[in-house]
Amino acid sequence: MKYTREVKTALLAIVAIVLLIFGYSFLKGKNLLDSSKTFYAVYPEVEGLSPSSTVTSNGLKVGTVTDIDFLNQDGDLLGTFTVDTDFEFSPNSVARVYGGGIIGGKSLAIIPTYEPGNVARSGDTLPSEMEEGLLELVNERLTPLQEKVEQAIVSADSLLTSINAVL
Repeated sequence: MKYTREVKTALLAIVAIVLLIFGYSFLKGKNLLDSSKTFYAVYPEVEGLSPSSTVTSNGLKVGTVTDIDFLNQDGDLLGTFTVDTDFEFSPNSVARVYGGGIIGGKSLAIIPTYEPGNVARSGDTLPSEMEEGLLELVNERLTPLQEKVEQAIVSADSLLTSINAVL
């Protein structure tokens, strides 16, 4: 059977549009044919967590963060993330935001609790936690050192002022 040029052009255009839609969604980190579960968590602040950040459990990537948006007028943030369907945990599992590395970037970790017969379903809201990042830990350790250096500088300044008065 012979197809006319118009039919061939129409088929090519349709295939190109479908590939454009799939390619665009793939670049955004979404798969249109994926059947993963969607979960939510509420945070007072997310400290650099962004859409398309990884969702891990015990260090293994199990999903991605899809959206972060304001929940209410108080400034609480609603984090939306997807998890692969074969990973099961209870609705009492904790969604913890933890620090990436020196450069920054946060990720979300699911700290699973396993309860027989109680499996989280798509659309559930998980309890949330925030973990201190690397910069907060460094600042915590350096604050006492900074105070000691400031005291030493004040002592050296007063010593030099006394020496200057004697001379």
